[in-house]
Amino acid sequence: MLWLFCVFLINQSRALPNFVFVLTDDQDLTLRSLDFLNETVELVANEGLTFTNYYVNSPICCPSRGTILTGKYPHNIEVFNNSLSGGCSSLKWQQQYEKNTIASILKAQKNYKTFYAGKYLNQYGESYNGVQHVPPGYDWWLGLKGNSKYYNYTLSINGSGHHFETDYLTDKITKYALDFLSQSDKINFFMMLAPPACHAPFTPAPRHRGLFPTLETIKTVPFNSTPVNKHWIVGMPPTSLPQNDQILDQIYRSRIRTLQAVDDMVGALVTKLQEIRVLDNTYFIVTSDNGFHIGQFTQPWDKRQPYESDIHVPFMIRGPKIHRKTISDIPVSAVDIFSTILDLAGLTFESDGHSFKEFLFKNESFHNEYILVEYWGEGSASSIDSTCPWGPTDQLSECVPEAWCKCQDARNNTYRCVLDISSVKKIKFCLFEDGFIEAYDLIEDPHELVNLELDKNQITNYVTVLEKLKLLVFRVVQKWRCLKRV
Repeated sequence: MLWLFCVFLINQSRALPNFVFVLTDDQDLTLRSLDFLNETVELVANEGLTFTNYYVNSPICCPSRGTILTGKYPHNIEVFNNSLSGGCSSLKWQQQYEKNTIASILKAQKNYKTFYAGKYLNQYGESYNGVQHVPPGYDWWLGLKGNSKYYNYTLSINGSGHHFETDYLTDKITKYALDFLSQSDKINFFMMLAPPACHAPFTPAPRHRGLFPTLETIKTVPFNSTPVNKHWIVGMPPTSLPQNDQILDQIYRSRIRTLQAVDDMVGALVTKLQEIRVLDNTYFIVTSDNGFHIGQFTQPWDKRQPYESDIHVPFMIRGPKIHRKTISDIPVSAVDIFSTILDLAGLTFESDGHSFKEFLFKNESFHNEYILVEYWGEGSASSIDSTCPWGPTDQLSECVPEAWCKCQDARNNTYRCVLDISSVKKIKFCLFEDGFIEAYDLIEDPHELVNLELDKNQITNYVTVLEKLKLLVFRVVQKWRCLKRV
């Protein structure tokens, strides 16, 4: 009878799906980066489902990655920005939140073999046990120390630091992933790959450096468009970008080039999954931690803002029972990934998000959904170049002459947005810390050119939504109420 029990356990294990999760860095959707990822589109999107209403919950790396890993909004895991003081790979993160991530739960509850390679959190390895710290739940851990790099980087290989000068990081991640898969054909596995592309410094692999020599940045409708009735940080000078400066085209071209190694990675992984005969039982996800803008509303290049370029990102998934070439307009966001993956593995766990498993298999109309986006602005006098006219102040950050001294951020660039999406409407409502409001009808005005003049009842309704869901910092609501009375 013992052998029957063993066969039962083996069959149960094989009934569980595998997961391959590719998380790119700063990859845009609105600037059409997917047009240049032929393998990824053909092997993942065309073999599965693409969500057209997928959003991140914060337009910056560390809070977004923390949300993806835990299924908790940034304010609930206390990850507010990319600094240690802002909760990024902080001691509290390690001790309190990190123990309940997708991988650790799959490992503990279903005995998955787990793998992570690439960028983790921006401050990983910089403090609090350094690269010796291996997050709970990983059998193979190859975490990048610090922020995105392509060369001259350190990886924590299962808690031991190894420095690599000349190995291109995306290719290094691919090699380790293929080695892992070679040993994982008879077990269930969860693997997450986080290449640096297409984050700064935008360094392509040598084989891709000469590609797309005449490619120019996508000039969407908001490109070099003078901001009208937008938060002051976006409207600060200059209000028009230089006409003959080639730096924006160079950045766009380099970003696309860095993504070619990710395209190679996806192709190699799918081939390997076929080779070990597990592709048909594997969910393969490709998405990004946040988006990116290049020239939209006269902003040079960065993220951090509540506009579509920064928060609306690619999301595609293929796997068991998912129909080929499916497009879904169901509204989903990064906080939902945690619950969905666990649900696909037969697990439920406390989360701020909701599983969208049922929508992977059914072509259904969606119900009304609210999506939260939150961001905490930053200021740093040390990041303001002395040649810029703003003077030493801790209210602004990242003001450099290469970007025409237009600052990327400010302390009061703090906001909470709610996306109100249904089959008949798509409204974005954003309340800034200083009481300023931006609202857009994304059906009538997909480029966010016209800030809606909402009446008091409409504003109150959206603030109430945020309050009821306990998603808004108390002082922001109070400040808005005080301004309303003036």
